[in-house]
Amino acid sequence: MGVKNIKARYIFSKEIIKNLEAQILWKKDGLSFSIYKNASNFVNVTGLKSLQEVEHQRFLLEELFAEKIIVVKIDSIFFSKKDNKNIDMHSLYNYLREDENYFCNYNIELFVGMFIQCKRKRYPTILLFRTGSYTIMGGKSLDDIYESECFVKKLIEIFNK
Repeated sequence: MGVKNIKARYIFSKEIIKNLEAQILWKKDGLSFSIYKNASNFVNVTGLKSLQEVEHQRFLLEELFAEKIIVVKIDSIFFSKKDNKNIDMHSLYNYLREDENYFCNYNIELFVGMFIQCKRKRYPTILLFRTGSYTIMGGKSLDDIYESECFVKKLIEIFNK
């Protein structure tokens, strides 16, 4: 199990580049950075792998632009786990269809994975595969990711053939 990607937004107290005419994109150490012309007071960073790396980039960006970052927002976390189980996807689908807290979509003819989304918007989307492999994407906090991971592990345990 592991965090594969964190997308964070570093918001500065004022514009870091004056009169920006076009977006600025650059890559360094496996990370992608972007500054958009309509929002030149923040930097988007993708490719982060941990909260420690999020904080480390904060320090480096403050040093690079000689400006204080006032807020760091995590916009999305992508998390995945590979496995080799055999999940009864049809029974799981029937079970989740009856749950009022989740939206579930599973059509093997269109896509091999099951799409599970909590109706409470703060929780991330889950893609679950017959093998027990899953991807959790869109979470804004590690707590929400771990809570979703516990939920999907419970489902796998119940519906493992």
